[in-house]
Amino acid sequence: MPPTVKDPPKGWTTDEDEMDKDRYWGPQGDGTYAATRVGLSSAEGIMIRSPEWGGDGYIFTTGGKYYLWNMLMGDVYEYTDPADLDGILKEMRKPGGQVEAKLLPVINE
Repeated sequence: MPPTVKDPPKGWTTDEDEMDKDRYWGPQGDGTYAATRVGLSSAEGIMIRSPEWGGDGYIFTTGGKYYLWNMLMGDVYEYTDPADLDGILKEMRKPGGQVEAKLLPVINE
């Protein structure tokens, strides 16, 4: 079970309907496919960008690490600094907060 975000940063939501985990993270889901392309498995969604803010990003976890899936481009980024969920959320809530993430290369098509 992925960690629960009780108070998502502005522009993000954990609403179950918006997150539509079956669609995105089920066996044939777009998020599952994006994660698999970069060599990740057992990905679980944590929060999604609100539709009012573009609805184009999804934060997920697997193996104790946190990732951002750019839903428009299909790219997956691994959060590196901070790398823990509390640190990521803290920075996301700050005006001008900074998080570092690296683009993961596609290894499976």
